[in-house]
Amino acid sequence: MLTDSQVHLAQAPQEAARLALEARTQAHQHQHLFLEAQASLTLARAQLRLGQLGEAFQAAQAGVESAANIDEPALRLEGLRLLATILREQGDLSQASSYLDEATVVAQQADLPEAEADCLNQQAGIHHSQAEYAQALNKLTQALMIVRTLHNQVSEASFLNNIGILRTELGQYPQALEAFLEAYQLYRNEGHSARNRAGNLASIGNLYMEMGDFDQADRYYELALTETRRASERFIEVQVLQLIAELAFKRQDYLKARDFHRHVAEASKELGLERVLAASLEGLGRAQMALGEPQVATQTLLEVLELASSRGWRTTVLDVLLSLGEACIQLDNLVSARVYGLEALELSRQAGRKRSTYQAHRLLALVHRASGEYIPAIEHLEEYHRLEREVFSEESERQRQTLMNHLELERVRNEADSLRLKTELERQAREEAQAKVYQRTQELEHAQLEIVSRLALAAEFRDDATGEHTYRVGRNAAMIAKELGWPPHEVETLRLAARLHDVGKIGIPDAILLKRDRLTVGEYELMKDHTSIGARILSGGRSKILRLAEEIALSHHEYFDGRGYPRGLMGESIPMSGRIVAVADVLDALTHERPYKRAWAVAEALAEIRRQSGRQFDPAAVEACLAAFAEVTADVEEHMQRLDSDLSLSVQLEKAQLGWDDEEIEQLKQGFEQLLAERTRELEQARREAQVLARRMELMAHTDVLTGLGNRRAFESDLESEVARAHRVGYSLSVLALDLDTLKHLNDTEGHERGDALLRAFAQNMQECFFDLGRVYRIGGDEYAAILPYVDARHQAEIFSRIDAAIFNTQGQGFPTASVSTGMASMPAEATSEGDLVRLSDQRMYQDKLERRRAREARTRASD
Repeated sequence: MLTDSQVHLAQAPQEAARLALEARTQAHQHQHLFLEAQASLTLARAQLRLGQLGEAFQAAQAGVESAANIDEPALRLEGLRLLATILREQGDLSQASSYLDEATVVAQQADLPEAEADCLNQQAGIHHSQAEYAQALNKLTQALMIVRTLHNQVSEASFLNNIGILRTELGQYPQALEAFLEAYQLYRNEGHSARNRAGNLASIGNLYMEMGDFDQADRYYELALTETRRASERFIEVQVLQLIAELAFKRQDYLKARDFHRHVAEASKELGLERVLAASLEGLGRAQMALGEPQVATQTLLEVLELASSRGWRTTVLDVLLSLGEACIQLDNLVSARVYGLEALELSRQAGRKRSTYQAHRLLALVHRASGEYIPAIEHLEEYHRLEREVFSEESERQRQTLMNHLELERVRNEADSLRLKTELERQAREEAQAKVYQRTQELEHAQLEIVSRLALAAEFRDDATGEHTYRVGRNAAMIAKELGWPPHEVETLRLAARLHDVGKIGIPDAILLKRDRLTVGEYELMKDHTSIGARILSGGRSKILRLAEEIALSHHEYFDGRGYPRGLMGESIPMSGRIVAVADVLDALTHERPYKRAWAVAEALAEIRRQSGRQFDPAAVEACLAAFAEVTADVEEHMQRLDSDLSLSVQLEKAQLGWDDEEIEQLKQGFEQLLAERTRELEQARREAQVLARRMELMAHTDVLTGLGNRRAFESDLESEVARAHRVGYSLSVLALDLDTLKHLNDTEGHERGDALLRAFAQNMQECFFDLGRVYRIGGDEYAAILPYVDARHQAEIFSRIDAAIFNTQGQGFPTASVSTGMASMPAEATSEGDLVRLSDQRMYQDKLERRRAREARTRASD
């Protein structure tokens, strides 16, 4: 059976199509659905290259359906993108965009962020071709953010270059140059191919050509040409030569333009670059007309028309028809000129291209005038001027809107700078408060070690009259650590820290701590709290000893097999210090009498510890304990007694030096508790002050300064949390998109202060009308949004009724023309993610805005 890779070996599209069709047939016969889907998509690509767009669309559809049936998201994604490409070639941009929307969702669900970014880039291309520059820029920005998180600098450079191209067409030349140069830096740093660098340099050349700086444009085109020739990139070289030819035509160097276009046409035929061939022949025809060769130009343009018609390139067909009409007028062939003009007029109307429509009217006006038919000539001329003014007005409005958006962006940036300044001042205030807290804490902690040591004795004194248990545990732990090979300074730190292992017993009632009988389940649970109490007492210590003591207090009752408390840790997840002290503590507890137990013989205790190896205790710690206490030359009982005697003498000397007696221990305990309470109050006060500052900063970062509503950052954060909760709990969730229709007119006629007043009034009324349903946000300019939990399509009537109430109240506050466009989307019925909710609600809002605009225009025409 032929595979897809074998099909791709065929260089000619006819051969590729034949092999792909054969592979699909064989795959179908063998019921190999994956290969069948793959072959269908390969066939569609080959037919696309052949210009067989209808057949390519059917093959791609079949591939997508097969991929969906076998749950192959990557293959389905490839097919959807291919369908979009085919439809784009056919001129059906709306349906192409729909397939890309579906592909984006598939990429998100399959966790294919790079594919998602590429779909967004393709959507931007469609918006760009429809002069929807704001939407195109938005899609490109989303794609750029995705690839930056993936650290994909190849795609990042490509998207930056596309943003530069878009900003060039918007007339935003400084921003365009910035994007191009950032892309070029990535291309150069990452060692990209000459193809990428040449494309980037050519784009910069286009920018300078748009700016009218032909010398700089020529310079960058030559740099791009050098890159392509150095790497033998013949395809790109031909495309750059085409740009150089177009530049020559703009500079009215028609001879150079004719020669370059002719050279490009020959190279394009040789390489099979049909698109470039069509563009070069069209440019050649225009150059020939400019040189006074209309007869030759007509033959050239007819060649382009035949190629474009066979491939279904409607835009090229339309442009060539207009050029042919002009050539026929020069040849005094008015009949053909009229035919070309009428055909161009019909095609431009079908495509909705106003610029081509008024150019066709102009052509027909010239034809009728040359024929002496002045009345139809005047009619076409009037329509030409009407449409030209309309296009000019639309472009002026688009440029004005772009400028307004730019000004709004600057205003938002200024607000952000102001917010950053405020945040910096508050940060400084918080740091000063924290510095004071740290200074006081440091002063307190200098004395902490001695006080906590006394507290350890106080806690132990209740069930160990000598108070020596803590010292013995420290000694045992140090001996085990030494056997394990710990460095001497770490052994000494462990010896001191281990003495504080049971400091939390200060919080355990005597009735439980001193009980001689077995503890009940409830009493045992209370006893287990001493680990957490001890960790809390020791928390926040500055010294290494206190930090280690906190670790030990919390972990020394964890079991190696995971059955211990308080956190049920297992194996090496238990800190080594806790594993050592666990053995040291049990050894001392077993070998000494307590109110609830007898004293075990040392050999008996060591045998029990050996039995618990791998269960309660770490086997390594057990072996070290046995090496320190059991494997001695002297009798093990005598060895332990001698160790205890030596330790007892050391403890008494230490107590004498400190002036301690047993009666003072309770007083020490009370003193520590008072000091601990004072420190807690101070830290709590500092914590509250820091929380207030942090909360204020958080509110400022998530609040719209003008209206007091949540801003875009708050909206995105809340929506992400709400969608996750809706999925988890299983309730419906809706997003409402709103856009004030009258803000721009109000700003233009009455000033921005009145516009700001409208924004505040509408925000307040929306908040009042929706307070019991959800949260309202101002996400930028005249755009608002609301997150509505437990709301779906069944509640639309109520939602829009509340919106009407908010608008009515706003109108009553001095804004009689206030109105709003809306769109709502719900999950799970219509969407599965926050991106879907926002995208669908925005689409419906823009559709509502368009319908409102059409209704207003209809009312205006009716009143006229």
